[in-house]
Amino acid sequence: MAELKKLFEPGRIGTMELKNRVVFPPMATHMASWEGDVTDQLIDYYAERAAGGAGLIVIEGSFPSPVGHPKRIALDDDRRIPGLARLIAAIHRSGAKAVIEVNTHMGRQDQFPLSPSDVPHPFSGVVPRPATLADIERMREEYGRAARRVQEAGFDGMMIHGGTGYLVAEFLSPLVNKRTDEYGGDVRGRARFACELARAAREGTAPDFPIIFRVMSHDRAPGGLDTEDACVIAAMLEEQGVDALDVTTGSAISHEWTAPPMHMPAGCNRDVSSAVRRHVRIPVIVCGKINDPYLAEAILTSGDADFVDIGRGLVADPRFVEKAATGKAEEIRPCIACCRCGEKIVMSKDPVLCSVNPEVGREAEFRARMGCAGTKKKVLVVGGGPAGIQAAITADRRGHEVHLWEKAGRLGGSLALAVMPSGKEDMAKFLRYQERQLYTSNVQTSLGKAATLETVKAFAPDVVVVAVGAAPFVVELPGGGGANVTGYVEVLSGEKRIAGMRAVVWGAGLVGCEIAYFLAEQGKEVTLVFPEPEPLPDVGYRDIKKLVLEKLQAGNVRVEASIRQFIEITPQGIRLVDKTGAERLIEGDAIILATGAQPERQLSAQLKGIMSEVYEAGDCVDVRRLLEAVLEGALAGLKI
Repeated sequence: MAELKKLFEPGRIGTMELKNRVVFPPMATHMASWEGDVTDQLIDYYAERAAGGAGLIVIEGSFPSPVGHPKRIALDDDRRIPGLARLIAAIHRSGAKAVIEVNTHMGRQDQFPLSPSDVPHPFSGVVPRPATLADIERMREEYGRAARRVQEAGFDGMMIHGGTGYLVAEFLSPLVNKRTDEYGGDVRGRARFACELARAAREGTAPDFPIIFRVMSHDRAPGGLDTEDACVIAAMLEEQGVDALDVTTGSAISHEWTAPPMHMPAGCNRDVSSAVRRHVRIPVIVCGKINDPYLAEAILTSGDADFVDIGRGLVADPRFVEKAATGKAEEIRPCIACCRCGEKIVMSKDPVLCSVNPEVGREAEFRARMGCAGTKKKVLVVGGGPAGIQAAITADRRGHEVHLWEKAGRLGGSLALAVMPSGKEDMAKFLRYQERQLYTSNVQTSLGKAATLETVKAFAPDVVVVAVGAAPFVVELPGGGGANVTGYVEVLSGEKRIAGMRAVVWGAGLVGCEIAYFLAEQGKEVTLVFPEPEPLPDVGYRDIKKLVLEKLQAGNVRVEASIRQFIEITPQGIRLVDKTGAERLIEGDAIILATGAQPERQLSAQLKGIMSEVYEAGDCVDVRRLLEAVLEGALAGLKI
């Protein structure tokens, strides 16, 4: 491995001295109070990331006006300052610097949609109200007052939010900004609002107060803002006294670039940051799925940026920087870029969660309860999937005697299958991380050992955690027992070889779609058959959905949606009634059933009848996703 050197060099943004080149960028948490005040939960969350070694902590986007932004930090009144000062003090205790991002408005995605023009949102179809000159003047004034409060609270600097499809980014983008006044037209007109916010921030603070501008530097869409425009905008912002630029890309129409999911390449914005850096004299920060310290080092040493944003990587493991600095990079809990953190914020007002880190938002609770179990208990964890492994690790850290039984000859459960399709490499890293954590703990692990009521009773544990997962949901279909029929488990595990060139996949949930492109990438001619009107009805987060659909398209997967009736499986394929009402044969040499899974509940039901302390975790409770499995495993271990 290359030496990690540049990553840990001191850096400077304006008058702000930083101990290394790692920036924890702004990411919404919904941990503020409903009214926008700092809470103890919010302080614990940020203090943990600062304690892990990041040089700069940028607090999530705050708003000069709290209207329409519940559970987001408010900067509308001086009474917010004492809470912010507590947050800053907690970050400073670890030697990190503290900056806060200040927003203006969320644009077309806001509760009260406002935009430079009345261009509908590409997904919601919402038509925003075009911003008037009076709106712009009001926002400038609010921004200057918010900037003053930022400095008075004791922050080391502030960040202006001009990315992720919010209002400033919409002004920058020719796809959204269709104005004909001084705030539209060419790139200089479209950048006018951004420059005025920079001036307002400068006028509201001391002349040497560090200001960072987080700027949407590419729409990643035809006809949108491009790298050439970004370089002009960067130079304009430098002229306004901005001390550093944080380069982002992507907007509402290309949202997958704003927080790149697992199917996107790592470090995906360094092409734009490299170009911008050549046009300015101030430091450039870059974001974009930088979840590995060696990638971060390569970006810095190549000159593509002066600082790197490590956001979700520090959510997944707050000690990311510390581990990298002490030669323990292999112990970093990897972000899997599943975007559940972003999905949580978009779809609810609940605090953010992480699929791989169950301690997010519960930092103080976990810290207080490790190593203090009181009465040491004999704990049996049944199941070696992510829920079982997490339960075992947590119970071990609590101080118990822990045993884990897994009936298969390998660990991982359904996760070991989920990582098989392409694009899931980040998830595979987490499985390897969990295995290392288990084998370096005191947990006594037994593979190939099934648990029954009799074997558990003979073992005589004080506590049992049942984490046996789920079994494939078997649909009774005419002809379903034929030699050409197989389940998704056998396909992903390699247990059964798919004969012939033509494969028909029944079921278009996430598993069915992944099976389809998995086989297409092996050269198979694949048809996806399902009763729903479109694929991926179980995937709510549009970025993941968009990228999986692109994989189906790239693999030339044929899609047969809205099937009215299944008739039978024959040696030649599937006979069915299609969406037009016509009876047809969808030809295929192999039929793969991806019709879901159902919880394995028998063992836990039996044990609850004879034991006083039985916990369940993961898919044996209900079939869901990795976040629920890891969280429930951790909470089970914490209760013991």
